[in-house]
Amino acid sequence: MRAYLEAMDWGTLLGTLTGAVIGVGATSIGDRAKWRREQSERRTDVKRELYAAYLAAVAKTWNDIRAAVIDSTEPWPERARQAEVAYRNGGVYELRYQMAITAPPEIVVLSDQTMRGIRDLVGQLIAGRRYDTWAELKSDGRPWFDAFDAMRASMRRDLDPSALPVPDDQP
Repeated sequence: MRAYLEAMDWGTLLGTLTGAVIGVGATSIGDRAKWRREQSERRTDVKRELYAAYLAAVAKTWNDIRAAVIDSTEPWPERARQAEVAYRNGGVYELRYQMAITAPPEIVVLSDQTMRGIRDLVGQLIAGRRYDTWAELKSDGRPWFDAFDAMRASMRRDLDPSALPVPDDQP
């Protein structure tokens, strides 16, 4: 009878231990999955904030350049200087570095093309290029506008791969 009790005690102990290992293992797996999900959400939030800041900086810079070039009544050397100030103060150049370390490579390439397109336009203005109409300015900006539109669509897909495309709007 004593052997039976000893065997029963070991069985209970093994059952308890097995249950504890399974319980701790399941909890650990659940905690790890939750941690991964939270990390992914944090990365997405950081990207969303950066993408919004970069898009806003490009829009503000472009609007300020357009205002300096097309809307201003100042003489041309002053218009070009105002466009240069708009580029310098717009934040596109600085945010581009954050894009380089945060965004996927295809978005980094498009953000570079956008930033360089704006920079090159300002360089042309400083060198003496003049625009008399919005259509002229818009036409010369077409390559970087296209990069900007592609970048915006790529950002949207990066944040939500199931997102539907947004209709193009022309700057």
